[in-house]
Amino acid sequence: MKRLTLLLVILLLAPVAAPVSAQNAIREDLEETAQEIKELEEQMLASEGDVSFYLDQIAATTARMNDVLGKLTAAEAVLADLDVAILETEAAISFTELEISQKEAELALTSSSIADTHDMVVTQAVELFKRGGGQIQAAFDYQSVQDAAIAVKYGSSVIEETNRALDVLEELRSQEELQVELIEAQKTKLNEDLDKLALAQTQAEAQRLLVEENRKQVEAELVNQKALLQAVKNEVAHFKNELEALEAEQERLEELLKKELRPGGVAPGTLWPPLDPSPIVSSYGPRLHPILGYSRMHTGIDIDGDRGDPVYAAESGTVIYSGLRGGYGNTVIIDHGGGMATLYAHQSELVARYGDRVGLQDLIGYVGSTGLSTGPHLHFEVRINGSHTDPAPYFNPA
Repeated sequence: MKRLTLLLVILLLAPVAAPVSAQNAIREDLEETAQEIKELEEQMLASEGDVSFYLDQIAATTARMNDVLGKLTAAEAVLADLDVAILETEAAISFTELEISQKEAELALTSSSIADTHDMVVTQAVELFKRGGGQIQAAFDYQSVQDAAIAVKYGSSVIEETNRALDVLEELRSQEELQVELIEAQKTKLNEDLDKLALAQTQAEAQRLLVEENRKQVEAELVNQKALLQAVKNEVAHFKNELEALEAEQERLEELLKKELRPGGVAPGTLWPPLDPSPIVSSYGPRLHPILGYSRMHTGIDIDGDRGDPVYAAESGTVIYSGLRGGYGNTVIIDHGGGMATLYAHQSELVARYGDRVGLQDLIGYVGSTGLSTGPHLHFEVRINGSHTDPAPYFNPA
């Protein structure tokens, strides 16, 4: 269990970071992983073991994922607003450009009308001049044409027509000035909208970078979540296989001991620890798996150790087995007499051989992780007439 805890902590401490289609694919993966988490959580809650560690780890990774997703959603929302603002501004710019184009066309038409009206007035003035003499020559100067209408004394019908043309000309000039002012105002608005568009495009580009960064964080966290889930599933499967393999080995082991244990002698009442002072990380007895939710018998004790640490004989005796033994891995079994035998499993290398006579604290091998083992440690058993018993009392006799 200690090894599983360390594995999950390491995974959870690992570092955690588009187009719409890519975002949808990420969210589909997230939903699938979230469903796996939910199913695993329900499975753990249904068991009778202490599942708080696993639930805490799942809650932590879920909270972290929700935080990253929240940032991604917020960034996407801001980007969407900016994209809408850009579209609206572009539409306003297009409309303003159209209005300017229309007003410039109207201005051109007004300027043409002014020119035509001016030409007509000049033509009429020339006609009056021919009829009435040169005294009105100056009256038809372009800047004093209004005064010319008062001075004209010839051809009342021509004069009236000229006066009307002069009034139209004055109105056209006023209209021309107004059109120029409107065009300038529209151009000012156009420049403001262009500046607004440039700013929105700059902000949108920065926001797209933020969205991409958050998307990468989500992808990284998703990988982290999947790794965590797979690690837990692998550990569950490994634990289950290990226990099943060890249980299957029990019957064969009892048969071996019945065959190899020598009769007679007195079983020792105390044993020496097979490793230099090291903690027991898993005790003898029923062991409840927090996810599987049921107990399996742990037929010995697991003593913590590093790969290559020396393993010593807990008491003098005769080696009745030395070799690879199923889920136990590299194993040594020593007969101490009186029906007692000790077993040393998962070793990396064996020193003691079958038939060797060993003394108390003689070197028999080295700590390893062979067989079904999640990490370096020594699995140690005490067998009395083939049946397993708790080794702990032999180290601390009453």
